[in-house]
Order: sequence, then structure tokens, then C-alpha cells
Amino acid sequence: MATLAVVKEFISLKVSSFDHEALATSLTSKSADGWEVVSIVSAGADVIAYLSRPTTKKNPSPTSVAAQPTPSPANEPSGWAPSTSTQNVDPSPAQTSLAATVAVPTTTSTAPKVPADWYKDPAGRYEYRYWDGTKWTEHVSRGGKVFSDPPTP
Repeated sequence: MATLAVVKEFISLKVSSFDHEALATSLTSKSADGWEVVSIVSAGADVIAYLSRPTTKKNPSPTSVAAQPTPSPANEPSGWAPSTSTQNVDPSPAQTSLAATVAVPTTTSTAPKVPADWYKDPAGRYEYRYWDGTKWTEHVSRGGKVFSDPPTP
């Protein structure tokens, strides 16, 4: 007897770091389709946004599946990845490319999210806009002074 399992699928959006509005538009559109931001990474002149969303997948009968070993976590040395708390990501897309969809079994832990912090304003009206971990806020900054400006849709 087959069962349904909840798995996550992943995509990436690769955009130019010179077009702020396109990244905000792309992420808003994907959010409406149930996608969540896992990470945003600067890659030279480009920015890559990694997204995930839950989906269901039909599992084969447990009697027809051979036992598979459980993978052990990798031992990564401390400091192998850059700190995201001081990194200012320039979210500006010019083009998007979708990577292959990958199904990964869901665990009890949640996917990592882009941390709340000040990032370059995707609308380009101010130097920085505050990302609260889920959405852009009205808090903006220019020349070290903080202002209030509603985010554009």
C-alpha cells in the first residue's frame, strides 16, 4: 500500500545585482505560489535566491523498499561559511533561472531563513531597508538616519 509523504522541493533564482526591483517582484510572485526564501547569496555580479516549498509525494509500499542506511551529518570545520549577520546582500535581479526540482523528505526542523537585518533597499529609494525575516518593513535608512517608508508591492 502506497502512502503520501510531505517533502520539500527547491528552486533557485539567479539575478543580476544591478536590478533591485526585479528580485523583489520575483520573490513576491514565488511567495504567492507557496515558496519560502531559504537563503540569498551574493555571487559576484549576480545574486542567487534559494527557495523551498512543501509538496506531497507518493511513497511505495514499505515492503517493496529495501532498507537504506541513515546518512550521518557531515563534520564541517567551524567558520566554513560567511556570517550572514554582517553581509549586505544586493538583491537585484535581471534574469531568473529555475534549477531542477528536488524532493527531500521533511524533518521536524524548519528550513533556514534569511536572517532579520538591514539590507540594500530593493526599491532603490533608500540605502537600506529592514528585512524582518519574513518580509520587507517600512524601516529604511539613508546616510545613517532612519526613516519610515512603506515597502512597494
